[in-house]
Amino acid sequence: MRVDRRLLLLIGVIALLALFIDGFAYVYRLATNQPLTGSLRGVPTLSIPFLGFEQQIYVHKGLDLQGGTHLELEITGVRSGTTIQDARDVAAAILERRVNSSGYAESVVRPEGTNRIIVELPGVNLEQAKQILGKTSYLRIFEWVPGTADAKTIQDLKLNPTDANKYQGYKPQFTNIDGSMVTSASRSTDANTNLPDVSFSLNSTGSDRFCTLTRDRVSHPSGTPENKIAIFIDQNLVEDADVQSEICGGSGIITGGFTAASAQALAVQLNSGALPGTITIASASEVGATLGATTVQLSLLAGAFGLAIVILFMLLYYRLPGVVASLALILYAAIALAIFKLFGITLTLAGLAGFILSVGMAVDANVLIFERVKEELRAGRTLGAAMEAGVHRAWPAIRDSNISTLITCFVLYFFGAPLIKGFAITLAIGVAVSMFSAIVTTQQFLQILAGLRPARRLAFYGVEAPKAA
Repeated sequence: MRVDRRLLLLIGVIALLALFIDGFAYVYRLATNQPLTGSLRGVPTLSIPFLGFEQQIYVHKGLDLQGGTHLELEITGVRSGTTIQDARDVAAAILERRVNSSGYAESVVRPEGTNRIIVELPGVNLEQAKQILGKTSYLRIFEWVPGTADAKTIQDLKLNPTDANKYQGYKPQFTNIDGSMVTSASRSTDANTNLPDVSFSLNSTGSDRFCTLTRDRVSHPSGTPENKIAIFIDQNLVEDADVQSEICGGSGIITGGFTAASAQALAVQLNSGALPGTITIASASEVGATLGATTVQLSLLAGAFGLAIVILFMLLYYRLPGVVASLALILYAAIALAIFKLFGITLTLAGLAGFILSVGMAVDANVLIFERVKEELRAGRTLGAAMEAGVHRAWPAIRDSNISTLITCFVLYFFGAPLIKGFAITLAIGVAVSMFSAIVTTQQFLQILAGLRPARRLAFYGVEAPKAA
């Protein structure tokens, strides 16, 4: 088997991309005029506008490494007709959407016991966590009808009295269009005023009701209360809009003097829906970042030390092929780290353990290949033929061992506890990259060696040259 230039080009491109991603923080520092050492301001983000590509590139740390807030929430006052377990699961899903929409992608939200929910927010203090989880904004749409908003009506509808009595001789009447019908909400910008607003979409039921409502409202004179629709968020009136035409597309826009931050916050709250009960904080604790930083340093040191020991062993035992394996291992580590950064893999302490374990897995395939190569050389094959036969004969064992490990990782991820999932993900990525490293990188580097005359001495491969008869 000869050197495949296309594979070498692929290896080179992947290596350059991995090095760029691994060192992108320094590129970001230079681009933003920050010193190369010290704390980093902002999040390193790679943006390619003409491709529509924008991606944050950094190591996402879990709660045990970065520090943050751990909360145990309890759900009570569940709505009638809903079991406590169902309400817990619905609340957990809503809280998870709310947390993720706020940009905390490394968070953990999971049901616990009968009526409790565990929430972990890396890099968030307790007060921030309460603001994210504690507030529930609920959208309701009203129409103005003749009458007076008396105290009982205001209390039953839970409205702000000032807003409910905005028009003399008119009172708000609920249209049965509410936040439960909102399928999506996002911050947008008014094309005429360039001010932030919130656009929302309704499901089919809400869309039909909204269409009927606007068709009725547009039949009244413009500017009169009966021509308006009133959008209330919680108890407050945020928009009282004139209806100029019927709206039957199932979407709408809320304006109301928003800032960019308040519009985004409202979109998050609308998008996550209303909770099916009352959520209270049963316990809360802040995890210090100092312990996390120490753990990261020790874990990375252990990983670097383990990699150095493996490389030293390969050099001493396999000699020249050991050099090839060492280069492949370094490339393997660079590619794996780049994947963690590029795809936002959250590294927990268990995840770091999986990555460090995968270092040993990465060299396993090289050991199989080199031992096969030595057997072929002792059998009298030429160096090039021995390398080709060694890779070919080692492949079934490499394939089966790595596939069995990947199956184990998948089982751990889908059926294991949340703590185990980080271990399974990083180990699976490490195993997949190690297969590429051994079968593609190591194989091509060995073929390069076979073509170099000074590298053809059998002693370089731990094999004694046959003695002359």
